[in-house]
Amino acid sequence: MLAVMRKCPGLCLLLLLFLVVVGFIGPVREMMTGDDGWAYALSVRHLLTTGEYRLHNWATANMPVQIYLGALLAHVFGYSFTMLRFSTIILLLVGLIALYHLLRDFNVKDAEASLLTLAVLANPLVLFLSFTFQTDVQFLGWQILALWLYTRALRQESYPVMALASMAAFAATGTRQFGAALVAGLFSTWLLLERHRLRKAPLYLLGLILPLPMTLWQISFGVSQPTFSQKARLAEQSAYLRDLPHFAAEILWRPTIILQYLGLFLLPLAPLLVVLVRNSLDTRDWESRQEVSGKLQISRSSLWLLAAWTIYIAAGVCYGYLFFLSDFLMPSLPWLFRSQSLLEPFFPSGFEERLAVTILACGFAVGLGWLLSRTYLGRRGWKNRPPAECFVMLSGLTLLCLHLLYVQFNDVYLIQFVPFAVFALGQMLHIWPRWCKVSTAVSCLFMLSVSCLWSRANLANAEANWQAAEIARSAGAAPQQIGGNMTWSCYHGAFDDWIAEVGGWQAAGRYGRAKRLEAFFDFLNKRYDHAEYVITSSLRDTPANSGRLLRRVEYKDKWLRQRSIYLLMRTTPK
Repeated sequence: MLAVMRKCPGLCLLLLLFLVVVGFIGPVREMMTGDDGWAYALSVRHLLTTGEYRLHNWATANMPVQIYLGALLAHVFGYSFTMLRFSTIILLLVGLIALYHLLRDFNVKDAEASLLTLAVLANPLVLFLSFTFQTDVQFLGWQILALWLYTRALRQESYPVMALASMAAFAATGTRQFGAALVAGLFSTWLLLERHRLRKAPLYLLGLILPLPMTLWQISFGVSQPTFSQKARLAEQSAYLRDLPHFAAEILWRPTIILQYLGLFLLPLAPLLVVLVRNSLDTRDWESRQEVSGKLQISRSSLWLLAAWTIYIAAGVCYGYLFFLSDFLMPSLPWLFRSQSLLEPFFPSGFEERLAVTILACGFAVGLGWLLSRTYLGRRGWKNRPPAECFVMLSGLTLLCLHLLYVQFNDVYLIQFVPFAVFALGQMLHIWPRWCKVSTAVSCLFMLSVSCLWSRANLANAEANWQAAEIARSAGAAPQQIGGNMTWSCYHGAFDDWIAEVGGWQAAGRYGRAKRLEAFFDFLNKRYDHAEYVITSSLRDTPANSGRLLRRVEYKDKWLRQRSIYLLMRTTPK
């Protein structure tokens, strides 16, 4: 243990900080939150009780690995929401450790690798989703583990490590279909960049032997046995690909948004970005350049490339303004960062605050795009880089292509790009100046603190809502008589009731995503209006004499102030 602490002190401090963060946020909460976690929990419960793997009709992602993992833990420790939540937290820990070792394998020092990994933990979406049972962080953990094992297997030409990598990629693909990017990245590396193609073929084949069949099964399962939501999503996907002008515009616009969101996610790494941009302005050594010329010499090609990235990112913002009106300011995408979601907004909603966030994100996007293009599209290109490094970047490029082709485009999906961006930044500068490390550490700890407070508050609010609804249910009220939040209502059958009301599974073709959500939320609102028991966060919104207060459930908001959720019983029908 002491040897590990001496060799990897940064990792040990990171793990200690991870335990502090988990303890502060509090994973032991008997409730579900998020828009999908309740559906996956129902799939786990169905598997435990019947032995049959069956997706809930709300689910669009097919995640057998996540469901079976949750069922295994529930079989050993008992079915509970807390146990399902711990399965996600464990995979976040696996992903952080794998990312640290991935960076160390590519000559990034301990302190720098720890700071880059800390920046991922500080990401508010990564941190909050780690305390849910949604697929985002579970897939992220498996994806990073597969990237690390694949690269180590390629560098060492190790068949045992490649077998482990194949299993990790199988788990990633079995958690989310985007795991197919690992399959395409590995095959492309062998086909395009491997100099000893025939000799290495068995090694690469071993890496594909598990994730490739899972990828094919995922495609077949989604087409042959779609759920209600999957059937509607297939119709949306077909319409998205057929509308060629809109599809072409999306292909050009989406990379600008991905880069901006990477700027938001990795904002604590802004000092590193400044150092990288400064060092990349000229190929000569910084100190000798100062002695020879006394000023910074910027190549003309670098200026043109920087101008091109500036224009491209600005064009993406203008596209957002023309087609999304007020949503051109960050955060411009649904789901979790936006106030329309089930959570309180992470960023202030004022125009000035959003404009400042947009400027920072765009500046980071320009710098990151410029650095990536100089590094991987420059003179050295791909051929002079080791296959292991090329595999990581080709997998990231394939993931980008999948996101350009897929109809749904939400902020939670974009955390999948974070490890690739962190890896690329780590390769550009292995050893940082002291001031850069100090300022990055301070920025990471500040964002981590804010993310902890935000995540804890949203979980506490969801727990209070869940407890209030359970109080009414334990008193004998049927779920249909309780006006709870969406997650609680859906876990207790609201979505199934709505499907039955609209005509069953066959009606899925009539509902695209927007129409489906609009119709379902209208159904929930009507149920809430006629519920005998009402759960509300404010008594001022309740008409006088319309309800009798039964219970007050207290929780703390993101500033640790005391707040309440109220359970009312209507005395006057609405």
